Amino acid sequence: MKKYLLIICLTFVSHFANAQYQGQYRGIHAYEMAYDKPFFGLNFTGEYFPLNYFSVVPSFTFFTPATGNARGFDINARYYLTEKEKQWYVTAGYGFYRRVFEFNEIGRFDHNSLNLGAGGMLKITDELGFNPEVRFQAFGRNSMMFKLGIVYFIN
Repeated sequence: MKKYLLIICLTFVSHFANAQYQGQYRGIHAYEMAYDKPFFGLNFTGEYFPLNYFSVVPSFTFFTPATGNARGFDINARYYLTEKEKQWYVTAGYGFYRRVFEFNEIGRFDHNSLNLGAGGMLKITDELGFNPEVRFQAFGRNSMMFKLGIVYFIN
């Protein structure tokens, strides 16, 4: 039920938001992988610009371990250093990660973390782009995350 509410909230924000950075907000579909845990994640991200060069970025990731399941939720702030075709940014924010084990008495791990990283938006066309990102999740997971995504520039 919580998953559906999150998806509905992201959809609601993406339809009714008016950004001040050239009127832009974005949708991103990405694949994520942690350096220390070799399983992939399917990531869904929305990006909203309340101020010039500054955006708020909520994202939800489904990871695919061999047994059990793992999920991550992040809400980050990005500050863009450049514009035009190659848009480089730095990011900081909050991350929550939950790993549920099936056949283990541990049950589950919950981690809160501070996200620090950098990335870019590389435009392919006026509507599509490529989004590489490297993010370190400190104080909880202590893990380096690598993300590669496709960006859809909504407006």
